Amino acid sequence: MSVELISVLIAVVAVGATLAGLILTGQRAIRAELSEQRRELTAQRKEFGERFTSLEQQIAELRERMAHLEGLLDGLREAIAIRQGAA
Repeated sequence: MSVELISVLIAVVAVGATLAGLILTGQRAIRAELSEQRRELTAQRKEFGERFTSLEQQIAELRERMAHLEGLLDGLREAIAIRQGAA
């Protein structure tokens, strides 16, 4: 083997090793970013779930209050109808 061939083979191996290192480093960074995004997404899902539950409770409370007001209005309507009938 000539010196030129050996130097070219060494250069090719060095370039290959460098590229492999860069690829592995890039993949590690991408994995870390994906992991962080998964954690953030999980936290957001939990927060939205809690907010949704809170909204459901508030809507249920409003329904009860509306039903109470409806009952009061029905009673008022009956009281007015009885007074008009008696008059």
